[in-house]
Amino acid sequence: MKHLDIIGPGLLVIGIGLFSYFLLGIIGPVVIGGAGTGGFILYLKTGYKYRFDTSKVIISYLLTIIFFTIHVYEEYIFGFNEVASSLSGTVVTQKEFLTFAGFFAPIMWVTGAILIIKRWAVGYYFLTFFFVAMTIAELTHFIFPFVLYGEWKYTAGVATAALPLIPAWFGLIITLKETRKLKYAKA
Repeated sequence: MKHLDIIGPGLLVIGIGLFSYFLLGIIGPVVIGGAGTGGFILYLKTGYKYRFDTSKVIISYLLTIIFFTIHVYEEYIFGFNEVASSLSGTVVTQKEFLTFAGFFAPIMWVTGAILIIKRWAVGYYFLTFFFVAMTIAELTHFIFPFVLYGEWKYTAGVATAALPLIPAWFGLIITLKETRKLKYAKA
């Protein structure tokens, strides 16, 4: 059954990448694919091998969801769909943006919380996928102005992009610390 612990996350990220492509254009799978791949690599080094006590990280995970939702609201208010359109070369409507970032993503991350609490393999993958997405993908907001305008200029999402980073980084630290404890306990 251990092979399902690898196949499941792989199929999940492919499915989410395809779904995001239809709603957001190429930027969706680039961001989701990058975060999903980074999360998968981290998953192989942590939860896949070492099933640590997820109660130590669930609060960080849930706070990250809350701050991500606040961040998406700022993106909505200031028209991140226009930024996504410019970056992907595809028209991304406000409805498509909200369908993915404001509706589907929070449902996906909350479902991940349930799987994390249950300590299922795919839950450990959700944990690393989400933390990588929030620590790396959210940092791209600080690069977008230079890509779009060649200089620093406010773009939708920049003001709150760091919010989900804080609990996600803390959660990553806990994940790595708990993994290390189990790794050295086996040695």
